[in-house]
Amino acid sequence: MYCKRILILQQTNARFAERGKELCGLVKLVNNGADNTDLTVFVTNADTRMLGEWWLLLSFNRMPVSRRLDTLNNFAFSIPQQSLDKVSCLLVKREERCFEAARAHVGDSACDSLYRQMDALCRAPSENDAYEQFVASTDNYYGNVDVDRLKVAADGRYKSVADYSDAFERFYASGGQADYYESVKKEISRVFVQFPPYYPLIRKYRECFFVRIDFPKSERYFVLGVLQKEGRIRYICYGLPAERDGISDKDFVFVDNAPTSFWMLFQDAQTGQISAINDLV
Repeated sequence: MYCKRILILQQTNARFAERGKELCGLVKLVNNGADNTDLTVFVTNADTRMLGEWWLLLSFNRMPVSRRLDTLNNFAFSIPQQSLDKVSCLLVKREERCFEAARAHVGDSACDSLYRQMDALCRAPSENDAYEQFVASTDNYYGNVDVDRLKVAADGRYKSVADYSDAFERFYASGGQADYYESVKKEISRVFVQFPPYYPLIRKYRECFFVRIDFPKSERYFVLGVLQKEGRIRYICYGLPAERDGISDKDFVFVDNAPTSFWMLFQDAQTGQISAINDLV
């Protein structure tokens, strides 16, 4: 069902506004009948010269979501679909610690609860599974919530990977006549929503997005991403962490990167065929 909410951010700490101005902004949330809730964030009069990171913290019926904002000018992202009846949000500046800059809500306010969780929620994904660590910590804030049920929901993330694998196989079983990315767009988008961004590779390429997918109950993982050119998805990327002499297959390209290097497969987003694009690595 289509539903839209506009939350107007109101300044709560003048320290983060430009001199002589008041920080303000809005958060637009849209459920358009798909499986996602689409969000757009716009903030004006913020002092962006100060070092640190900007974060948006949200609570949907008191279940928290956090996202680091790469820009304050119409930053857009999607999350699994949420009810928009009760939504609260904080705009947070993360320096050596976290500070609230602005807040807004519709329905019952959970802003104070988000405030208490700022330091836990404003953490970029690390080499450990930060999401699982956060789920384990929710018992501190939600005494009446079934934490085991939340852990089962976290394990359900891997269904999105299985769904993408099925879409992958259907494409080739059909003869590969369609545009590959368009045929798997829905499934791969769910994977990107369910798993944490992998920033070391996101910083490497100009137009890209990568997530890290950990194997359940294992220290092994791989990365999945997309590379764009002129705003259009050109390659799907699959990477395995490895040393330079780890793989001899000619289809893999060694991507030297810190803190981890990868053997990478680049799949043409239109044809679905593997392509060695050494000029990008």
